[in-house]
Amino acid sequence: LYASVDLRSSAQCQHTLSFLLTHPHIARCIKSLVVRPNNEQWIQPEHGALSSARDVESWVVVTIDQVAIHLVNLQTFIWDGKEFPKYDNVWQSLRMSCPELRHVGVTVGLGDFTFRFLFQFDDLVGFTLRVKQLVGSLHPPFDELPQTLWDMLLNRCPNLQHLTIDTVNERYIDVRPLFQGRWPSLRHLTLGDFVLLDAFATVESVANNGTSMMNFLAYHRSLEHVTLHQLEGWYFPLSLSLPLTSLPNLKHFSARFLMLRHLPDVLRLESLELTNHPHGMYTISGALWALTQLPALLSLRIWIDCHDSGDADVKSDHTKYFTEILKCAPRLLYLDISCSSDPTFPMIELSTALNRPHRLRSLVVTQVKKSSREGDALKDATMLFRQSATLRYLRLQDVVARWRHPRDLRYQKVATFEIVASPPVLAVHEMGHNRKGLRMCRTYRHVLK
Repeated sequence: LYASVDLRSSAQCQHTLSFLLTHPHIARCIKSLVVRPNNEQWIQPEHGALSSARDVESWVVVTIDQVAIHLVNLQTFIWDGKEFPKYDNVWQSLRMSCPELRHVGVTVGLGDFTFRFLFQFDDLVGFTLRVKQLVGSLHPPFDELPQTLWDMLLNRCPNLQHLTIDTVNERYIDVRPLFQGRWPSLRHLTLGDFVLLDAFATVESVANNGTSMMNFLAYHRSLEHVTLHQLEGWYFPLSLSLPLTSLPNLKHFSARFLMLRHLPDVLRLESLELTNHPHGMYTISGALWALTQLPALLSLRIWIDCHDSGDADVKSDHTKYFTEILKCAPRLLYLDISCSSDPTFPMIELSTALNRPHRLRSLVVTQVKKSSREGDALKDATMLFRQSATLRYLRLQDVVARWRHPRDLRYQKVATFEIVASPPVLAVHEMGHNRKGLRMCRTYRHVLK
């Protein structure tokens, strides 16, 4: 029960960490611990005993430092707060108290990267660094990561399997030293907005830095999951040319669909994410073409926005888009659609698209809903399950406003539906905020007639 613990709110952090302090025998069962104080995923901030975001995170990190001595079986620790933990000693406590700890992750806010103890780990198999703080500037800063980080990763972690250096804002990270790394076991790679070229790039620097990235990808034949966010502007080469033998084990790719042309072999690609930018009537054709090039595709996440043309009548094209997606990827089992159109589409349009032959077993739909749709979620779910003979899992996610960037998503309500019996019965779980703005959570079952 406690092998993997993910604390998704300040309240959960406060409650569970207090519990672990007084129940050390439970703490010894934990192998993976993720803490997300001040989680901004939901539309309303929590109002608890802890008054400010800084107070919340200070309390959480000090408590983790106290609990660390009992986390003897901990293998993964992820800090996902608004800021880097101000109490830097927590990393030393985790390193000394958790002999099995091999995967470490952290988020940082606005500021430098001068940490004393974070980069003293040895032989990690996973490392995650995410920059979350927004930068209010038309000219985002270029950040160089400390040499102590590169020394840890390049020289003391030869068995690295998971590596993430990501940003969710307009802050660019210089990752050129990363491409010196050689990790024979590397399977998962995620890179966010990063600097690959000099600010005043010459032809020589373009060639050198582009070549270093190509050599890096060509060497790591073990890569199975690759995520490259954004990749635009003056600081990234316009083209990459990989050897035909590169990335033979690649199964998952997340980037702009134009990046697919740089992959030497996409015939075995099973999972694709197109969520960096919205696809509307002017760009959806390119994304659909990309799907036709992936005969083994089983899973797709895509962000669409049908109002990019400014045409109020374009709403009627939603059914066409959904139908074309299923037509271009006939083997899909898992489909995740985020639609930032406002007003959004009625669920009947998606239901109509499900008329065509398909193999979908799991469907996730994110829509703009300005008020909580109490009762509507079950009605929509029932309609979709009746339309699809293969669907077994459905997740409906409501956000309150149209978003321009994935970081702006704020959920108002999330409802999950799963067929658990025959004759079909839906297991339903709903959580979020009701029309009065109060937090709600309920679980029930509904018979599909």
